[in-house]
Amino acid sequence: MPSIPTCNVSWWSSCASTRHSAVRRFGGSAVLLSATLPRKVRKTLVDAFLDGLGARGVALAQQDYPLATLASAGGLSETPCAPREGLPRTVSVTRAADEAAALERIVAAAEAGAAVAWVRNTVDDAIAAAAALRERGVEPLLFHARFAMADRLAIEREVMRRFGKAPCIDRPGVLVAPQVVEQSLDLDFDLLVTDLAPADLLIQRAGRLWRHARDARPVPGPGPGPGPGPGPGPEMVVVSPEPVEDPPADWVRLTVYRDPALLWRTAREVFRRGAITTPGDLRELIEAVAEGEVPRAMARAAEQAEGKAMSAGGIAAQNVLKFRDGYRRDAGLWDRDTRTPTRLEERPQVVLRLAVERDGKVAPYAEDPDPDRAWALSEVSVAEDRVAACPVPAGLEAAVEAARAGWGRWERESPRHVLALMRSDGRDFMLAAETEAGEPSPAAYDASLGLRWRRDGT
Repeated sequence: MPSIPTCNVSWWSSCASTRHSAVRRFGGSAVLLSATLPRKVRKTLVDAFLDGLGARGVALAQQDYPLATLASAGGLSETPCAPREGLPRTVSVTRAADEAAALERIVAAAEAGAAVAWVRNTVDDAIAAAAALRERGVEPLLFHARFAMADRLAIEREVMRRFGKAPCIDRPGVLVAPQVVEQSLDLDFDLLVTDLAPADLLIQRAGRLWRHARDARPVPGPGPGPGPGPGPGPEMVVVSPEPVEDPPADWVRLTVYRDPALLWRTAREVFRRGAITTPGDLRELIEAVAEGEVPRAMARAAEQAEGKAMSAGGIAAQNVLKFRDGYRRDAGLWDRDTRTPTRLEERPQVVLRLAVERDGKVAPYAEDPDPDRAWALSEVSVAEDRVAACPVPAGLEAAVEAARAGWGRWERESPRHVLALMRSDGRDFMLAAETEAGEPSPAAYDASLGLRWRRDGT
């Protein structure tokens, strides 16, 4: 099972708890790896596994980090683990008041020859950030999830080539991306600038700084801040308003993270410390942010976020197979195979299969000898509230139907797979799309920018 974030956990917590109990009941075992698991969530998972054994839940005693927790028929053991040599380090955390301040830091670092990452919380913000850098004469590499898979894979290879472990002559530059760079990819930057996010995600992002040994760093950083280690070191710049003691309700602009109190607690803790030290203070930081004070003006929004989380847990429970009942119609909230969710979506997604005209036929955007692979490489996911349908241009109805006929049965029957026919204007591919209400939602696609919305409607 992969590492799981600590925020918005009700959906996976309900599913994972049920799964852990069932796995143990059927004689299996489970390994869960996470660098940022709060004590409360750890106990929920342990208790679920013990429930499958017919045993009672137990108290957790250890707060060490890293920590290996083993629940079995023999009881519970918690074993502190020593980090490998060279792993402990300190990353300085500084605050940028707004995007303009962040832009100045990034441009200065780029001009000094540094490899810089600017992590935004949404794809639209990443696209806007890339445009702002171009206006300042810096050509960034843009990487996000709203590329056709063929282009996304090509960009990922370029990202790994330039900012990966191996030395690269053209390593200096700026990568702009949302959360896709915070996990899985082995990337190494001299400076990282990020939007404010929950503490567990900031910890993940900090792990992309000074990850590998280099002869020199063009931006040595301000020093480690509080904690061990003399001299300059890696720096993470977090774009955030000041975490004042009594923040207003609109203290932060909410995007993908709906609990302002969680973000406020994160900002207060990381700026108070001035650094993230691994593994020394990670446990204390994670627990301080996971639960705690809710400013008065944020109480309503925090309650709404908690309510949504509880609702998500209820939806999860309805969709989890009840093993005792077996595969019966009334054993869960079942729907058609194309609609039964396996994850909770804040904004339901639609898969656009990008298409173009070639030789009088409608063909997939990506070229590949295997038609099924070509269509798969032409896919890009978008929010359903932005695109629900793509009207077929007059005269091409038969060509579009012929193209869809070559899809697999699941894709043909899925209401969330939409053929999106694009036409080139000499610079971009233009795409006509509509919302659920039938309102125009025109878009443009470019291999270096991805799918973006045309505000002027032209």
